[in-house]
Amino acid sequence: MKPDLLRASGSRRNALATHMRAKPDPLLLILAPSAIALLAISAAIAAVLVTGSLDTWIHEGPGFLASSEWSPSEERRGTYRVLAPLAGTLVVAGIASAIAAYLAVAVAVYLHEYAPRRVREVVEPSLYSIAALPTVVFGMWGLSTVAPLVRQSGLASLCARGSPTGQSFFTAGLVVGLMIAPYAAAVVSEAYRAVPFTYVEALYSLGAKGFERARVILGMVKGSLLAAAVLSFGRAAGETTVVTLTVGNAVNMPFCLFEPGHTVSSLIASQFGNAYLYPGMESALLAAALVMVLVSSASTTLGLKLARAAIKRARGGEA
Repeated sequence: MKPDLLRASGSRRNALATHMRAKPDPLLLILAPSAIALLAISAAIAAVLVTGSLDTWIHEGPGFLASSEWSPSEERRGTYRVLAPLAGTLVVAGIASAIAAYLAVAVAVYLHEYAPRRVREVVEPSLYSIAALPTVVFGMWGLSTVAPLVRQSGLASLCARGSPTGQSFFTAGLVVGLMIAPYAAAVVSEAYRAVPFTYVEALYSLGAKGFERARVILGMVKGSLLAAAVLSFGRAAGETTVVTLTVGNAVNMPFCLFEPGHTVSSLIASQFGNAYLYPGMESALLAAALVMVLVSSASTTLGLKLARAAIKRARGGEA
């Protein structure tokens, strides 16, 4: 390129940069305040949780997470410790994520290896429609249908304090797992779809059958399976409505899955409305909420990183 052309192109770039600095993008002026407001709201929520829970951390110390005693009192400050609800949260989320991951793999393999195009065109939108259902619908279905089935199965007799209503850690984990399965299926399906067609074509040329192709491709996107499980865990750990309706709401350690129990979210939902009547309870619930936020945020962040890395590997890029 000639020197005069280089000078002309540099001048145009400088003029464009000056024009952009002089006249801010109107879209930026609209979007920037929204982004700033969102960050400010998140910071305000975090500040409320931290400052509101200080009293509990001072009075209870590490014992807040190391004991299950929950003894409200109207006359004096009660004892509030959340080991049982925290353990219940981990157990329910673990059951839910295992169920969701299994269903996600089954759905992805069926849609991509076995389902005719017309069936796939019907099933995929249906999954998103299921994911859009209000959580209270799943909760009501779990309470009216799943819990009675668990009760009639007689599995509660395996526990010393088995649930007479069918509401239990297992029931909550099962219903939540079915509810979040479409989210997990979307992660696995996207990673499955990201595998270059040359690999799929090579498998067809070798005469690989559906299950053989699925085994190879799932091996290539195994990171997405882990990501789906971790994301499902984070989603399930923060679920409130479904769990509150199906877990039984009793302060029990989850030694038996068919006993009623609490998760952190169900404890907050059932107790926060009357917390002002009991000295120290509101602070304890805010501290429990802070712990739940940290657990859910950590698992969601890890799951997103694993999902991005899995998709990059499937496409042949570097993680």
